[in-house]
Amino acid sequence: MDSELEINLRKLGFSVYEAKVYLTLLDLCNSTMKRLSEKAQIPYQKVYEVVKSLEDKGLVRVIEGRPKKVKLIDPSISLKVYKDKIVNELDYAIGNVISFWKEKRKGEVDRSLHIKGKKTVIRIIKEFAEKSNKMKVVWDNLPEWLIKVLKQYKGNLTLITSSNNLSLNNAEIKYTEHIKSKFIIFDDSVLVTFNDEDEIVVDSCRGCVLQAEEHFELLTYKSE
Repeated sequence: MDSELEINLRKLGFSVYEAKVYLTLLDLCNSTMKRLSEKAQIPYQKVYEVVKSLEDKGLVRVIEGRPKKVKLIDPSISLKVYKDKIVNELDYAIGNVISFWKEKRKGEVDRSLHIKGKKTVIRIIKEFAEKSNKMKVVWDNLPEWLIKVLKQYKGNLTLITSSNNLSLNNAEIKYTEHIKSKFIIFDDSVLVTFNDEDEIVVDSCRGCVLQAEEHFELLTYKSE
């Protein structure tokens, strides 16, 4: 039973020595430092440090005197207070991390552009293609308008597709099955993600482009 309780205490953030001392106090209720060291089987010079840590957690109380004693505070009260303290600290820490993430991403999110309409989408892709020197395209079965754009492209073109009947002399074509994503990366700096042929999201945030690059490399690795 003690081993199970020790595991539970470790899950609550107790160190090994803290768990041993606390379990001993559950049995003794109160104790001198020397007796606590002997019963918990931890070095005497460590007892004061461990007790101080448990006191800071609000789980025990030190009674001054000669000899100094340690008294267990009712676990049905102290552990609930301790739990609330942990939850509050976690909420605070998580809030700080999320705030940092949002602040870091604020400018990047502002660089996302949502575009609808097939004619507009085609025009945007043509403009990007005309201005770029490198394109990475991922698409299962390419529509005719995109094939035409790619055939006219003068830069470095890499295409990952499941269509094995394509003829693009200016492209490095890699074939793979079950492609679900549809996106184009222009000059490793602009990502265009297709929700459909008539709806795209244009991202210039570095994080978004890097994520797409990693996905592209993974598909390249899996392709023929």
